[in-house]
Amino acid sequence: MRLTRTVTAITIILAATLLGGHSSYAVDTKTAEAATQTDTKKVEAEKKAEPKKVTVKAGDSLSSIADANGTSWVRIFNKNENLANPDMIDAGMELTIPTAEEELADRYSTFVASQPVAAAPVVAQTATTYTTRGYTAAPVNSSSYYVGNGMWCTDYVHSRRPDVAIYGNAGYNWIGSAQAAGKATGSTPQAGAVAVTNGHVAYVESVNADGSYVVSEMGWNYQAGNYNKRTVSPGTFGSFIY
Repeated sequence: MRLTRTVTAITIILAATLLGGHSSYAVDTKTAEAATQTDTKKVEAEKKAEPKKVTVKAGDSLSSIADANGTSWVRIFNKNENLANPDMIDAGMELTIPTAEEELADRYSTFVASQPVAAAPVVAQTATTYTTRGYTAAPVNSSSYYVGNGMWCTDYVHSRRPDVAIYGNAGYNWIGSAQAAGKATGSTPQAGAVAVTNGHVAYVESVNADGSYVVSEMGWNYQAGNYNKRTVSPGTFGSFIY
């Protein structure tokens, strides 16, 4: 009888040990699987967090790179401290594309403020309008230069002529870029044209019989958000994009 009880007890102990071991193995397996899934998610998150980089190709501009990557050329300029001038990028240069939610220092305003101030354009003697009215002098948000809200001259003419891209900082470089994009250009003002001079662009509202013409513009006197409308004499702007 005593032997039977002993055998029974040993059997129960062995069964409990085996069952306990199996349960522990199952728990360890689940823990390992959970850890693997966590590691996988962590790796994927790290991959998504890595900034996107692009290499500049011949013929690229900040505008074309921005359009291809769903951002603005100003944000790319603000992001990349290796860019000293938004109009000067070299093939082979590596640029980092900022994320949509990334907050960036406003390097572009600093760049514009550092440029030499051009002499004020000559106003025609027959001018009938010369009005200035102020807008906010601070960007609404980090991408406000791009959306055509009138902070700078380039954004303003783009808002009036959406078919004309923002070809980097204002200047005669716009003429070559417009021609490359298939736009007609010339030296005669026409209503609706983009007027181009060194360091500035404006929108031609109308042309007068004496050859003077009315332009509207933003960024007047290099002040962000400063709107202006004036009549200018022939030759004030050297080229036009039609």
